[in-house]
Amino acid sequence: MCGRFSLTGSLAWLIGLLQLEPIENFQPRYNISPGQPLLVFFHDPDRNVKRYDFQAWGFIPYFSKGPKEFKPMINARCESITEKPGFKKAFEFRRCLIPASGFYEWQKTASGKQPWYFSPVEKDETWYFAGIWDIWHGAGGEQVNSCAVITTSANELVGRIHKRMPVIIHARNVLQWLDSEADLSDLLKLLRPMTAAEMRSWRVDSRVNSPVFEDPSCIRPAGDFQPTLFDF
Repeated sequence: MCGRFSLTGSLAWLIGLLQLEPIENFQPRYNISPGQPLLVFFHDPDRNVKRYDFQAWGFIPYFSKGPKEFKPMINARCESITEKPGFKKAFEFRRCLIPASGFYEWQKTASGKQPWYFSPVEKDETWYFAGIWDIWHGAGGEQVNSCAVITTSANELVGRIHKRMPVIIHARNVLQWLDSEADLSDLLKLLRPMTAAEMRSWRVDSRVNSPVFEDPSCIRPAGDFQPTLFDF
């Protein structure tokens, strides 16, 4: 599962690669939570262009009865991405990238849930979560653009805290993931865990448990804890 993450790094590389206009007034986010708008990059099949937009984090399939009667899904399991009706069509036609600087998972302890932060080994690197998106239209003219993060089984590092983790698309595969004509069988091969060697983690303050807690201290190591690769 991926239910909380941050976005504090530069998006210049991705924007340049996709030949898009810079994002104005973009502010760092340290505790992005379900239901909040996510910055997503995608190929728009209606306009036949690559672009970015903010979408609600909580996938609502186009055929559902809408957000009031359908519980939005923040994650989509890669194992069922070609089987579930809502996921299947989105995977085929509405894939997206969700940039992130790191994500949180919670460890069960005797004193409660301890949050951990997972981020790239390279300090200034930006990750690109694999995602799907859709557009729901209501009978009264309402429209909701929403998305979900695709998840996979956890690698050795994340697996000590949680069984699932986001699918992270490597920079070399970004254009392939957003290619509207890409072979789906090739894309399925990308839905695998990032290796533990490419990640680092550390404990963070339990205040991050609340989605209203939003400042740089969210991602700082808790107390005097020093980040190491397999220090649990």
